[in-house]
Amino acid sequence: MTPDQPVPAPRRRGRQPKTTPHQSHTVSVRLTEAEHQELATEAKTYRKSMGEVLRSVWAGTPDAARPPRPRTVEEVAQLRQLVGMAGNLNQLTKQLHAGHNVSEAARQVLVQLYRLLDELAPDSTR
Repeated sequence: MTPDQPVPAPRRRGRQPKTTPHQSHTVSVRLTEAEHQELATEAKTYRKSMGEVLRSVWAGTPDAARPPRPRTVEEVAQLRQLVGMAGNLNQLTKQLHAGHNVSEAARQVLVQLYRLLDELAPDSTR
């Protein structure tokens, strides 16, 4: 550009289009303190707004389609322990294929594994 020409102003892009359909209607609902607390807890658990939680329930979204709730610190620790046990079991399998006797070590790992699985999913059957 030459010094005689002014610097052009930056282009304005305008408003970005919304990615969700426009929701133009509002519905007021009266809740008891317990209902409000339950709704707030579920919204916080799933990291959604209270309106999004109500819409998903009203629309009949099955639980399987809902995002999983975040894992707790205890669950993360148990999953790490489970991964470690799976690694131990894999090493024992390799030793078994190499011709070593690992029956007692394998039994101990399996007992620990079943104990942890019972903690993670007490309702499941073996």
